[in-house]
Amino acid sequence: MNNHRKIGFRAYNDNAQNSEEDKQKKKQAERQKAIADFIGHNYSPIGTTSQKCYKTTVELVYELSNIVDVAPMELTKQLTDARYHVEYLAGQPYWVLYEKP
Repeated sequence: MNNHRKIGFRAYNDNAQNSEEDKQKKKQAERQKAIADFIGHNYSPIGTTSQKCYKTTVELVYELSNIVDVAPMELTKQLTDARYHVEYLAGQPYWVLYEKP
């Protein structure tokens, strides 16, 4: 009969830390959804030439600033994942967006 039990100490803040991590993940998910909703409502990665517009990451962060606080790198990742692409105009990177009517 080999009944082995682990002996150890449990940190009192484990639950608090997990709770904080859960809050952070929830906030990030809410932020990502708000970004996706805004971009999806206003823009498309494909469209007609007449709807084509160019925006920098900074311009899009500004447009989103009334809705959600977003870091430029986070926005860049979401736009890339949503199949938006970048074109360089006069050496500056711009997102190619198609405005929805």
